[in-house]
Amino acid sequence: MGYSRRTVANDREKVGARTLLAYSQAQLGLNFCATLLGVHLLYFYTDRRGLSPALAGLAFFLGLALDALSDPLAGNLSDRARFRSGRRRPFFLSAAPMGLCLFLLLTPPHAPAILFGWFLGCYFLMLTARKLYETAYGALMPELTLDYDERTRLSTYRQLFGTIGDVSGALFPFAASWLFARGTDFRVTGALAALIVGAGAALGYTGTRERPEYANRERFNVREAVRSTFQNRPFVILLIATALAVMAVNVPAVLMRFLAKYWYHDENAAARWLIAYFAGSMVSYPFWFKITVRIEKKPAYVVAMLCNAACLLAFMAVGPGNSIVIYLLMTFSGFSAIGIWVTQVSASADVIEWDEERTGRRQEGAYVGLTSMAIKLAVGSTMLMVGPLMAWIGYVPGGVEISPAAAENLRRMFAIFPAAIFLLSAIVFSRYPITRESHRLLRERLAGRETAPAAKSAAL
Repeated sequence: MGYSRRTVANDREKVGARTLLAYSQAQLGLNFCATLLGVHLLYFYTDRRGLSPALAGLAFFLGLALDALSDPLAGNLSDRARFRSGRRRPFFLSAAPMGLCLFLLLTPPHAPAILFGWFLGCYFLMLTARKLYETAYGALMPELTLDYDERTRLSTYRQLFGTIGDVSGALFPFAASWLFARGTDFRVTGALAALIVGAGAALGYTGTRERPEYANRERFNVREAVRSTFQNRPFVILLIATALAVMAVNVPAVLMRFLAKYWYHDENAAARWLIAYFAGSMVSYPFWFKITVRIEKKPAYVVAMLCNAACLLAFMAVGPGNSIVIYLLMTFSGFSAIGIWVTQVSASADVIEWDEERTGRRQEGAYVGLTSMAIKLAVGSTMLMVGPLMAWIGYVPGGVEISPAAAENLRRMFAIFPAAIFLLSAIVFSRYPITRESHRLLRERLAGRETAPAAKSAAL
């Protein structure tokens, strides 16, 4: 992934290959688990275990909403922690309980009376453990490099591994259904997910280092940290745009298996659609990296949003007999989606310096915690809406065939609703103020602030 327009301020800010790979690969396990649950969990608990979609959606929402309330605290804890091995990496150890709870979530007892409680309890505990790990992991990225374009490079590799995790998490349950008995496929999937996330956390822990100078700065309490972050205008714009993008991506992801089964009348088509989607994702990284560096982050994000919206709206013009067109749309949708996350992750590092200039503090954890909270509330909100809407249009849990009218309404939910949200996210992010030049000037002001005390001391 060579590029000519990027210049790294100094050699210290260039991320070495070992650190680049050790950090980026941990995203694979996180995305494996997130995509596994996002695509298959509602299907598993409704079609396989017979839980009503309204109750399943409620369990999603309650688990995410309750867990989200403590996200700012987890971020502040990561900022304030003082361990011998750093303030971020020790939290990677919470990947172990995360994996255990994920396995239990996919192996519920055959007892309908406690199915809702099992879903909610295991899901909430899994999210809590994941939060401690993922918050520290995300907060570590801005410390690995301070360079504007080097962050785009790091973000690109991180999202590349994340896409590998997305592919694995989306497709492995289908493979497990072909390889193992129907009653054990999700059990095997849960065990594999636990192993992958644990191994990724271990490699990330051993292969990265933290900047000790940031650990010694003055620390905010939780209330001060939250107030400070919401005074950061670029972050607020990024936060709203990200939450909207997550909502838009989540709706079709959750509905894809249902759409394939009840509208397309081929449940296995969902696996083929996902293969096309992720094929588009995998080949898109050089394009989104180059265009983001060339035209900068805000225009690249808006272009990606418009492409995603266009793909979904085009889906309303095809029927079940247009198989080739459907595969092409899925491929282009996957290609477009990567532009969102390459830009979002890179920009999330830049807003840290905006805050640092105004407060004198580095509080990456607070920003990651609030972003995590917004994402969970966005996912929970979509699940709270999707579950009752599925019941309203005529979906019946347990694999019962639905009417053609209900199948058509399912397609409308899949396409029109998220397309509108993509467009809204593009409008919001069009107000994002940080550019390469403004970030360079910001870095220079911060560097001058750091060298001034040293010069004054030398003069004395």
